[in-house]
Amino acid sequence: MQLLIDATGGIAGDMFAAALISAGADEKKMLGAMTLAAEKIGVASITTSLSHDGAQRLHINIEHHHGHLSGHRAYHLLEAIFAELGIEEPYQQFGFRALEVLVKAEIKAHKENTFLTDHIHAHHHHEGADHEHEHHEDAYLHEAQDILIDITGAVMGLQLLEAPTEAILLSPVSLGGGHITFSHGYLPVPAPATKIIFEKHGLPCKLGPIEHELCTPTGSAVLAALSAKLGEPAEITPLRQGLSRGGKDFPIPPLKIQLG
Repeated sequence: MQLLIDATGGIAGDMFAAALISAGADEKKMLGAMTLAAEKIGVASITTSLSHDGAQRLHINIEHHHGHLSGHRAYHLLEAIFAELGIEEPYQQFGFRALEVLVKAEIKAHKENTFLTDHIHAHHHHEGADHEHEHHEDAYLHEAQDILIDITGAVMGLQLLEAPTEAILLSPVSLGGGHITFSHGYLPVPAPATKIIFEKHGLPCKLGPIEHELCTPTGSAVLAALSAKLGEPAEITPLRQGLSRGGKDFPIPPLKIQLG
């Protein structure tokens, strides 16, 4: 089986999870898994709707979240979530890869953007009788309330569809343009972590076609964890197709995935 992704309209973590639901991943199980992840960090409601063109859309509303989340804590929370959900090994590894890609990109972004450096810290680990000392650089994940939910949705959806954990991109990913306002200020699109992930993992991309952020750091991390490569798929019989959109109806194509 092959997983094909057309992100000419961009990609975000919630969009990928929504596309998996659209492609046939059991919605009740998906929302249950994502709600479980959300409840690790706050009180949440997660619902779905269809856009004007029939694309799936996720609505994630979190209250009382703890704000920034360290990569180290996120890893341990994911371990617990995967154990509770019975996630199989290949899909667990995909989820951990996505988180690792994101954490490393945030650390690099903090170093390259000095106003972010207050959100980088060291994690000290002591182990065994000899108190073997390890020093790990860690980062707080920006807008972290959605990251565990998005990765859990991606992992659960791929497992439910018995999909591969590698993907073929049918076109370069649209990044959008303009500027974004987030917890640390005002930045040009793509966000620093998104730019770092695309450069490090050689993901094909293009700016535009509109002046809005179309590709998020979590969406980028999902593509990197899928080892997404631009290519022509082998001749396939499409078995399933999923369409999704983010929170706004922009005049661009929806995210499209195909399994065949």
